[in-house]
Amino acid sequence: MTKEELQNCEGLTYLTWDMFDSPDSEGSGFRFMEREPVLILDAVVRKTKATMNVELGYVSKPYADKLGLVSKDSHRVGKAVRIRCVGHKKRMTIIKGLIEFGVERIAVNRETVYFDTDDLKERAFYLW
Repeated sequence: MTKEELQNCEGLTYLTWDMFDSPDSEGSGFRFMEREPVLILDAVVRKTKATMNVELGYVSKPYADKLGLVSKDSHRVGKAVRIRCVGHKKRMTIIKGLIEFGVERIAVNRETVYFDTDDLKERAFYLW
């Protein structure tokens, strides 16, 4: 394996750091994502064997501005993850796993599960 390939899976069992890259910045997931949400999601995958389709992890300032994310958005500091999930059984499995691993901020809609580990925000469960 090359140095880049080793770095891409460093500390992870099932996921890779490039899954959390800002779309406009290759390697930003490894450099700027907080370790806690990624390790939690990796543990959920280990426990549930579910495949994850990460829609959004870390976002750079230009990309966040393009999406209209506020400056205090948890994606900007690498503490939030948005996962595409359309099946109700899989959605429940993911949410249960996140709660078991201590996540206290979760939001869901019909196609997405969002969570963050931003301790500057209050505990909550949101329906989008």
